[in-house]
Order: sequence, then structure tokens, then C-alpha cells
Amino acid sequence: MPIIIAWLLLVISAATPAWAQEDAPQEQELGAFTRLAEKLRNHPEVQAYVEKAESQRLYGDGEQGLPDPMLMVGVQDYPIGSSNSRSEQQKMIGFRQDIPGFGIREAKAGKVHAESQKTKLMADYAFAAMKAKLATTLANWQRIKEQEAIYKQQDALFTTERKSLTGRIAANQSSVSQLTMHHADQTEVEISLSELEEQKHEIEAMLTNMLGETPDIAPPDLEMIAWDQNAEKTYPVRIAAQDIQVAHREIDLRESEYGPNFEVQANYGRMYGGDNSGTITVGVSIPLWASASQKPKLDGAKASLRAAEWDVDTVKRQTIERLSHLQAQIVTSTKKVELYKDKQNSLNHASNAIVREYEAGKADMPSVLKAKRNALSVRASLAAEKAKRLSLIADFNRYFTPEVSNE
Repeated sequence: MPIIIAWLLLVISAATPAWAQEDAPQEQELGAFTRLAEKLRNHPEVQAYVEKAESQRLYGDGEQGLPDPMLMVGVQDYPIGSSNSRSEQQKMIGFRQDIPGFGIREAKAGKVHAESQKTKLMADYAFAAMKAKLATTLANWQRIKEQEAIYKQQDALFTTERKSLTGRIAANQSSVSQLTMHHADQTEVEISLSELEEQKHEIEAMLTNMLGETPDIAPPDLEMIAWDQNAEKTYPVRIAAQDIQVAHREIDLRESEYGPNFEVQANYGRMYGGDNSGTITVGVSIPLWASASQKPKLDGAKASLRAAEWDVDTVKRQTIERLSHLQAQIVTSTKKVELYKDKQNSLNHASNAIVREYEAGKADMPSVLKAKRNALSVRASLAAEKAKRLSLIADFNRYFTPEVSNE
């Protein structure tokens, strides 16, 4: 019996969490997380946005150039009918250059550049979301390791209790039904261990997808970004607001189309008789059909602007709703973590007290083991809540642009 008591004391000591060590800053691990997070910039999901933004920027630069000129080579023979006179025949070479109306090229370039800025914001948002996913995955990875160790300790306690119950049944101090219920409870622990094994494989696959490896580091110690209910500097609102800029550039383009387009044509030729000749022609478009073509397009662009403004308002409302909910969840989760810690501390003291009572003959073995299992159950719940809290903070923080995060 003294051997069992000594073993129990050893298990209780090993299972008691060292809060000072867990909560101490881990600068080395934070640096490791930062290095891993930087690898996410090369993830295909992020790089696809980056390349698309660069493509749009280059397309915008190209819109500022003039159309290619047209080279013309021809022979003109003015006589018509039966005349065979060749005195008017002329061989010529020339070119024609179309010149879009003033402001059209800049308006087209401005629209595509605005779309490029939106795509760049989407790339930054995708990177922030993947960093949050990485933090969440590492938090769950740590939670699994902690819970796995806890459930193994619980399984060991059940095994010890089964031996105790078997002896008590033989001494006619317990019943077979108690042993059966004990087996059912131990089976639940084994099921939990199997579920953790499944979750472990899932997390390994997620880490491999994001990083190409499965690093074994602790998650970062995240703090919730201070928020004053203003959604202006969140990624969803800034991305939606960029649609307003695109709509403004579209209006500029449609307004510039009201102006005239130009054409310059120059020809040089030689008459059949040997004389040289040249012509220069300048053309200008006349907006006779503006009411049927340009005006509907301009009105449509203005309607698109109003729609974009309404969309921004909708996104603001949705973002504030989402962030408010996350904020409330974080506050609740923080309280639950502290309560679990307090409960854990109380159960640890209770376990130690019951062991002393058992040594004094005032408590039986099942009471000691039950108290210890309860303490371990709270530790498992605490590990899950800590992982949940970090995941909520990571999800909350990903909404904010870097200037807000650094304030």
C-alpha cells in the first residue's frame, strides 16, 4: 500500500501545471513563429494575388501608350472608265496614327491601377488570414499534445483503480457493476485518445500544406488588438472601398469619351511622270451619337459608384458585427481560462488533501483516484479553452491592417 501512495503522489506532482513556466514570454519561440509566418508569403494562395496585382499594374501602364500606327502602301490611278491615261497614276507610302481623346488613356490606366491596388490589399488580407490559421493550427497542435498526456495519465489512473476494484470485489467490499461502469469510463478515455490521433493527422496535413513541414513549436502569445468600433482600417472595408476608387476611374473614363478622338495620316508618293507628292490629313471625331452611346455608359458608371458606396456600408456593418462577436467571445474565453485555472488549483489542493486523508485512513482509494481524475479533466478543458482563446484572438487580429496592428 505505501508503494501505491508514493506512486499517486508522484503522478499528482507530475500532473500539476507549472503556470510560471507556461505563461513566461518565449522570445525564441516567437522568433520561430515569425520566421515560419514569413514563409507563408510564398504560399500559392498569396502569390496568386501578388502576381495578379502586378499583372494589373502592368496592364495599367500599357493603357497610357498610343495605339500602334498603321503603315500603308498603295497605288492610285485616278482615271475612271475607258481612259488609259497613266499621267495621274501615283505610287505612295504612308502611315496613320489614331490618337484617343485627351484623358482617355489616363482614365483607363487609373481604373486598372485602382483594381491593382484592390488585388494587392486582397493579397495582404490572404497573408494575414494564413498567419492567423498558422497560429490556430499551432495552438491546436499544442492542445493535442497536452490533452494526449492528460488522457494517458487518466488511463493509468483507471488501470490502478481497476486493480483496486478487483481486490475490493474479491474482499466483498465492492460490486461487479462498479467494475463494469469503471470499464465504460476508461473506454471513453481511449476514445478521446483515438480522436486526438485523428486530429493530429489533420493538423500535420494543414501544416504541410502551409509550410511544407510540421514544425514542433509553441504558438505565439497573442494579444487582442485594441479596437474602438471603427471598421475603416480593416481589410474587408478597405477592399470594398477600393471598388469606389475603381468606380470613380470608370466615371472619369466615360466622361473623357465625350471629348473628340483624333487621327493623323501622312502619305508620300511619286507620280508616273516623276513628280513627288505628299499629303497630311488630320481628322477629328464628332460626338453625334453621344446620347445613344456615351451617355448611357456614363449613367451606368455613376450607378456603379452608388452601388459601391452601398456595398462599403454593408461591409462595415458586417465587419463590426463580426468583430463585436469575436470580441465578446474573447472576453468570455479569457474569463473561462482564469476560472479553469482557479478550479484546477482547487482540485490539486483537494487531491493532495485526500491523499493525506487516505494515509490517515479517513478516505478510500476510489475517492483518491476520482479526485485525481477530476483534476486531470479540468486540465484537459483548460488546454482546450486556451487553444480556443488564441484562435479567437488570431481570427480577430487578422481583420486589421498593419498600421492598426502597430499602434
